[in-house]
Amino acid sequence: MRKGRDIIGKPVIAFDTGEKFETITDLIFDQINNVLLGFLVDEGGWFTSAKVIPLSNIQAIGRDAVIVATKDSVTAANSVPAIESVLDHNNILKDTRIMTLDGRDLGTMIDLFFDENTGKVEGYEVSGGLFADAYSGRSFVPAPETIKIGEDVAFIPSETADLMEEQVGGVKAAFQSTSDKAQEIAQSTSTKVQELAQTAGTKIQDAQRNATAAVTNAIVEPSEQRTFIIGKTAPKSIKAPDGTNLVSEGQLITLAIAERAESVRMLDDLYRATGGNLAEKLGERAGNVVASATVDQAKGQRVRQMVQTDDGYIIAAPGQIVTPLVIERAKTHGQQQALLQAVGLTTTDTVRSQTGALASSTGDRLKSTASNAGEQIKEGAKSIWGQVQDTASELKHRGDREIEERRIKGALGRPVTRVILDRQDQVILNVAELITHQAVEIARQEGVLDILLSSVYTETPQISLEEMKAPEEGRAALQ
Repeated sequence: MRKGRDIIGKPVIAFDTGEKFETITDLIFDQINNVLLGFLVDEGGWFTSAKVIPLSNIQAIGRDAVIVATKDSVTAANSVPAIESVLDHNNILKDTRIMTLDGRDLGTMIDLFFDENTGKVEGYEVSGGLFADAYSGRSFVPAPETIKIGEDVAFIPSETADLMEEQVGGVKAAFQSTSDKAQEIAQSTSTKVQELAQTAGTKIQDAQRNATAAVTNAIVEPSEQRTFIIGKTAPKSIKAPDGTNLVSEGQLITLAIAERAESVRMLDDLYRATGGNLAEKLGERAGNVVASATVDQAKGQRVRQMVQTDDGYIIAAPGQIVTPLVIERAKTHGQQQALLQAVGLTTTDTVRSQTGALASSTGDRLKSTASNAGEQIKEGAKSIWGQVQDTASELKHRGDREIEERRIKGALGRPVTRVILDRQDQVILNVAELITHQAVEIARQEGVLDILLSSVYTETPQISLEEMKAPEEGRAALQ
């Protein structure tokens, strides 16, 4: 996804010569079909046609330039009927008001977001309106299949406003997000790390006769090892089992050398000798498992900040509600963690870092074990499996603790919906009394903290402001 204004002003470069020869001056947008047709580079004049670049002629849109195959990619507008028709009507999006058919004002259109391959408009950036952000004053309006754009107002289906509602929001949903759903994250993450560990452990145990090669192959696929070593320079000489040189010190490793190494079961030797790190790979795999397991929790939430790749490709825009398409886009471009941060799911940062560190530690043990042989490898494999299981167990424990802390922070200062009793049936908190730090600590000591946190009043209170107030003035309140 790209943003219209980000393209305007970019230079156009011909791929065949590398020459910068035009500049994008405007977008050519078909309002009837809701699709971007191309870009204007020269408005033309009385006796000359405007010059345009149809979207199909674009090879790539980068952060700093638009790339086309040759200068011939720029053509006269009158040679492309669809584009000529749009230019003749002089359609202008800027300052058009967007309203739903039932009269809700969604703001003033100031820009659009489009798919750079198909040209399909995915949404509009608007200023003001019903969903305007409190800080920027802007929001993201998803582009509906049907839109009627008039001279001053664009009408869209009423259902579009529903798509702009954050599906996980407010106090009640925050509790759900940080308790039930976060619990699901921890359990899912733990399960997937265990599956990863099980796979590694099984591979190690099934290939004990190959000792160190089995350990390496359990963590890094042979095909990945080959890709890693080809083109690198051997830091030392390595001999094959028959006594001949597999590779000499300073020799460039070729595909033929890699294939021979694999045939004599020494591919892992070359991999480790050229800098392959088992600990890093295991940590990376575990980190990816966590990110993939948690990014789905962003669905339905509102994006607070732009998420984009290094080349400017937009994963999600501020104000946009995360959909399955946005999540898939984040996965494709490796931006899962950035998307989670953009919707405020910072808990997963901690979980991921812990997982990476723990898995990395396990990987170090694997690497150390790989240097042993024979019976030591057999015993080491059993020990490794136990260590990996401990890693997954510790991950779940830390995730649970993080979840509990978030639940406590969300509960403080809110009333309870039931009487909270200690083990002697003495009242810790009565109905409608506010949850305090002291109440949390007492409930923890009495083993009823979960009951307390499950009894938090999360609905919008139907009581007066006076009834909601604490019995004393806040010590940090303005006088």
